[in-house]
Amino acid sequence: MATVEKKKKRNTRQKAVVFQVVRDSNDHPTAEVIYERAKKELPTISLGTVYRVLKELVSEGKIKEIVVNKQSHFDRRTDFHHHFICRKCGKIEDVDTPLCRYTCKKVEQKGYIVEEIEYKFYGLCNKCAEK
Repeated sequence: MATVEKKKKRNTRQKAVVFQVVRDSNDHPTAEVIYERAKKELPTISLGTVYRVLKELVSEGKIKEIVVNKQSHFDRRTDFHHHFICRKCGKIEDVDTPLCRYTCKKVEQKGYIVEEIEYKFYGLCNKCAEK
């Protein structure tokens, strides 16, 4: 019984650390980047645990998963917003625009229930465009 309690506490700590890493990130990190950052706080954490915890956090609605070029990135923001993805350097930036709410209202007027909206803008970020 003590082993089960100890494991439960360890997983809680791991989940808290992974969640905090995502909350502190402005760069929409991948699971591998989150793993590297979490290891600074918990050197024994495994990549598998990070993947499992990220899946839990997404299912609980605490973070959002963004898939870009078949690669999952994780976002601390769960509100309606969009993303700009640089095709050259891969940078992902949040984009706030009323486009989302306007489109959502138009769709709901037809009787649909909108559960999630995701717009992705692709192009060159300002640094890559300067080069």
